[in-house]
Amino acid sequence: MTEKNNQTIELHPLCTYFPRMSEAEFNSLKDNIKNNGQTHPIYTLDGMILDGGNRYRALCELGIEPVIVEYTGTNPTQFILSSNLHRRHLTQGQSAAIVSASQSWVNAQVGHHSQLCSTAQLDTATARAKQSGAGHRTQQLADKLVKEAPAELIKEVIDGKKSLNKAIKEITPPKPVVSKPEPVPAVEQESLEDQLNGNDPLSSIIDDQQGAIKTLKADNNAMVKVFEPDDRISASLEEVQRLTELNRILNERINELMHEKNEASKAASYWKDEFLKLEAEFNKGVTK
Repeated sequence: MTEKNNQTIELHPLCTYFPRMSEAEFNSLKDNIKNNGQTHPIYTLDGMILDGGNRYRALCELGIEPVIVEYTGTNPTQFILSSNLHRRHLTQGQSAAIVSASQSWVNAQVGHHSQLCSTAQLDTATARAKQSGAGHRTQQLADKLVKEAPAELIKEVIDGKKSLNKAIKEITPPKPVVSKPEPVPAVEQESLEDQLNGNDPLSSIIDDQQGAIKTLKADNNAMVKVFEPDDRISASLEEVQRLTELNRILNERINELMHEKNEASKAASYWKDEFLKLEAEFNKGVTK
């Protein structure tokens, strides 16, 4: 905040995201204003300094009446970012963090501040990177910082006291240390002599299984011989069923044909009667 005549004018939150000038930079600004006067107005919004906090402080210390203009635009975020990012000697990490922090504040205000409701949102990392002039990856890291880091750490990055990469390392949990698996003790093997002599327990199990398989095969062959007659009977029954179904279909078709024949006979009889009537009427007319 700055003071004049014991009156305090606070800095707008968007203005505070930019680092304050060093003492040398501020003294240089004072000398410039003293020699050339105020060349840029102080912009305020909602009674707070939106742009020109350092100029206002310098003017107050020099005893010069500041020129103050109320901001009447529709996009204060765009205004302050465009006005200040190119003026300062900022690293890409600082610029990216400022843009991300500003947008985060705007997102929290939309719906509560009518002038910010119409603000064009920098909703994507690509749009924010374009605004900050930083690379896309740098902007993504800045977004992560603003989202996850405490305010003090964000301020350190914006003020240039700590690099963005170093700050990201502080908020990134260390990778878990993966311990090497303990070696598996070697399994004692049967001696080659025992294996060759058939003393291996596994060999005896395999022999038992092979014997059981031979027994099952023999039983299966016997069952096949027993059920062969049943298979022939089953095939005969299936043939009977097939012929029965075929007979049913033929009977249905015969019935349909008989019905069609009856209908045709009725139609022929009808038209025959009609013909005889017409013939009788014709003959009657000729006779007259």
